[in-house]
Amino acid sequence: MSPIYRWIAAGAGLLVAGYLVWYFQAIVFYILIAAVLSLMGKPLVTLLCRVRIKGRSVPKWLAAFATLVVMLVVIYALAVTLLPVVIDKIDQLTSFDIDQLTTALADPITRIEQYINRFLPDNNFSIREYIHTQAGPLFASANIGSSLASVTGWIVDLVIAVFSVSFITYFFLKDDRLFFDGVVILFPAKYEANIKRALDSATTLLIRYFIGICIEMFIKLVCIALPLYLIGLEFNTALVIGVISAVLNVIPYIGPLIGAIAGCVIAMLSPVPGVAVESVLFQMIVVFVIFQLIDNVILQPYIYSSSVKAHPLEIFIVILMAGYIAGVWGMLLAIPAYTVIRVFAKEFFNNFRVVRKLTENI
Repeated sequence: MSPIYRWIAAGAGLLVAGYLVWYFQAIVFYILIAAVLSLMGKPLVTLLCRVRIKGRSVPKWLAAFATLVVMLVVIYALAVTLLPVVIDKIDQLTSFDIDQLTTALADPITRIEQYINRFLPDNNFSIREYIHTQAGPLFASANIGSSLASVTGWIVDLVIAVFSVSFITYFFLKDDRLFFDGVVILFPAKYEANIKRALDSATTLLIRYFIGICIEMFIKLVCIALPLYLIGLEFNTALVIGVISAVLNVIPYIGPLIGAIAGCVIAMLSPVPGVAVESVLFQMIVVFVIFQLIDNVILQPYIYSSSVKAHPLEIFIVILMAGYIAGVWGMLLAIPAYTVIRVFAKEFFNNFRVVRKLTENI
């Protein structure tokens, strides 16, 4: 076959593969989630396989099953703990009155309006009217009710997704080469050794990254929920705010801000008896700012830089580029994708000077 026909065949193959990925995107999504979960559970499987009972080691299938059960129990425990509180907050949202918010924050709103109107030509800016116009529809019972109805319609899909991901994760844990072999067969046989080396290196880096992310989420959960509980919020409310902040913290840079805003909204729905709302919000902002400084100075440089062996500035630029290309999802997937790209670049394009420089620490 001439080179031109080979390029045409390769292009056609890529188009067909891209179409199949798009058409079966839900299944591809399940496989990717299962792959991430298997990476996070691999250290536990390895540890369990080293356990010896009466001179015999634990079978791999049993270690994989036990690891999957631990994951499901953790997820179930979080759901049982948080769902009742989340449902309660939704009920509060359906009956939330914007007038309560503007009344509770009357004094600070008046001061802010007076300050802003000094610089506006018409001197007629009103925060109260802006809140009613922009935030009022969000708390309308009809809108929240329709949202709940749409969520209910996804229950069946959620059950299918949980079962599918659990099933695939078990086999990825039981045979950790299963996913690798599926990737290797997509490439010509002459590159098999290079692909295997790249996958082994990428796996090690990604395991460190995902475990580090879990540790960071747990630290943020504790460092946010505990101070909020100490300043007077109910334990369940503080816990929900901590969980939301910890989960959103996975999204670089904008995630912590969204988590702080969501936490302040939830706090306004659950006022502390005898304490002014603006005082509680000020203390919450202080808590979020202090933790964010700790996260930026200590946690993130260690997790994002040390785990994937890249310079912090390098990581920052990659995240900005990914956010520009694909928004929030791009920022979320930037570091894992960049890690894999660096590993494969080192394996196949190490003759380029820029590649050697970017991958010298791998």
